[in-house]
Amino acid sequence: MTIGIPRSLLYHQYGSLWESFFTELGCEIVLSSVTNEAIFKSGAKDSISECCLPSKVHMGHIRSLLGSCDYILSPYAERKSGGDTICTRFWGMGDVIQHTYSDAPLLEFAICEGDDKAQYKGFYRMGKKLGKNSAQVQRAYEYAISQQSRRYKDKYSEQARILTSKKLKILLTGRPYVLHDPYICGSVTNILSELGVSVLYCDRFLRDDVLHRSIDISPRLCWNANREAIGAIAEYKDYVDGVLMLTVFPCASDALACDMAARTINDVPIALILLDGLQAEAGLHTRLESFIDIISERKSRNEQ
Repeated sequence: MTIGIPRSLLYHQYGSLWESFFTELGCEIVLSSVTNEAIFKSGAKDSISECCLPSKVHMGHIRSLLGSCDYILSPYAERKSGGDTICTRFWGMGDVIQHTYSDAPLLEFAICEGDDKAQYKGFYRMGKKLGKNSAQVQRAYEYAISQQSRRYKDKYSEQARILTSKKLKILLTGRPYVLHDPYICGSVTNILSELGVSVLYCDRFLRDDVLHRSIDISPRLCWNANREAIGAIAEYKDYVDGVLMLTVFPCASDALACDMAARTINDVPIALILLDGLQAEAGLHTRLESFIDIISERKSRNEQ
């Protein structure tokens, strides 16, 4: 039994969980390629123009897996299982895929952020559909949870070490599938690395801490990714030299969160970078270099 997993959207947050679960069940994993221009263009061709860049990328990953596996993993969200905390595009993602690629053998399950029982039920249903018994599914799920937890702790520990660095530190905020997709955000991180900057990510801090901290900025902001971004800035603004808020067109909730941060958090330099898959790297390099020059000068003056 082969399970295709697209390296897009929530893979960048839950990839270790999914891979560990299916591997422990004895399934073969088929990962789509790392996002590249060909994947983006094929997905964009099959998407309406109003779709955001990550959605177009996801469609390209789905297309690349067709015919290479028995099932393609396709998470979705319902209001009762995370719809108030996850982008609304996830509510109907499976329907969009099925209507675009009618022969796609989707293995769907509901995303249940903050509801462990509901999350287990989703994995249980997938395991039963694959012909596994209850004991096999429970063992695989427990193993997957432990692997995901270990991976998260490793990322957190790595970031905690960066916080103690003497180098210039920049906090990147945004959705995980924007921050960690090499095609969408790779140019940003590569340029910052060339400029000698240490990079931190808003989704690699202790999540409960930053979500709680976001309440001080806005108690009514409902999207978890935006709450992570706002909370991370508020919690760690004294430990970084600047913040880059990365967003993609036409994400309305990101636009709201970026404006909110700019208006309410004034004691750390913040810049907004809009990514649309069309920007020239030369222009991006100029913007980032200018921002780094400004915060480097600011840091030098503060240390005098």
